[in-house]
This record gives sequence, structure tokens and C-alpha cells, in this order.
Amino acid sequence: MDEKDDAIIRLLERRAGASNRSLSKIVGLPISTTHRRIKKLEKQGVITGYKALINYEKTNRPIGAFIMINLGEHIPGVGHIPKNKIFDVLSKFEEIEEIIELQAATYDVVAKARLPTLKKLSSLMEKVRSIEGIEEASAAIIIEETVLPPSNYFRNSH
Repeated sequence: MDEKDDAIIRLLERRAGASNRSLSKIVGLPISTTHRRIKKLEKQGVITGYKALINYEKTNRPIGAFIMINLGEHIPGVGHIPKNKIFDVLSKFEEIEEIIELQAATYDVVAKARLPTLKKLSSLMEKVRSIEGIEEASAAIIIEETVLPPSNYFRNSH
């Protein structure tokens, strides 16, 4: 992977639906070369899908939250609960969009959730706290999200 591939990836991260024409114009490659590179990145598993950017304030899930989780090191009578089992349980909650494992941080895991109301967030937190192997969980409500435009990457780094 070279600098041009990285540029294409960064653009697609911010604007998944961008046309090959607009991508090629920004990265400075012919349209056919840009298309070929994207197909290669898909085949290699670097690009695994595309995601729409959503204005959640206009949906029925306007509440966003990061759920910070600490995993228990040892559960009395049970022993160590494997992380993958805890992640499997978390991934079953439809409100949870992402699960991120952290290292050398205050928390072991951060999960991003989308919900219709604060009451639903409270209910989700009760469920998360009841999962075997989770020692502690707290939530931070997202006040505002800003998706940077694709051209921002090129303005700041090239």
C-alpha cells in the first residue's frame, strides 16, 4: 500500500459514496487507476464495506453515547471471563454500533451506542453492568459530532 492508496482510504472513510471521478481528481490519478486501486483494496480486505454518514438528530435515535467499560480480572467462583465472550454479549445489543478494546487506558473497552431516549440509555447501562465479567461501566453522552470533509485531509497533510 502506498501514499495514494492511503489517500483513497482516508477519502472513503469520510465520504463512502464519493464517485471514482471525484476521488481521482482529489488524489491526482486517472479514474481507471483509482477504480483499479479501490477494487484491489476491496479484494485484499482493506476496504470491507461502505457506510453512510447519518444526521442522527433527524432519526429516531438522536442520543449517542460512549459506554466506558472496565473488565473484571477475576470473578469469584468463575475465574477469568474471556473478553471475546463479553464482546459477543455486547455485540448482541442492537443499540451498540462499535466495540473498541483499549490498552494502557483508564478503561478496557469503549462501546458506541445510539438510542432514542435517555431512558433507553439508562436501561442499556443496567443491562451492560449486569454482564458477567464487566466490573464497571459508565456512559458519556455525545453532544455533537463533526465529520470532517474529505478535502481536510489533503489541506492538513500534503
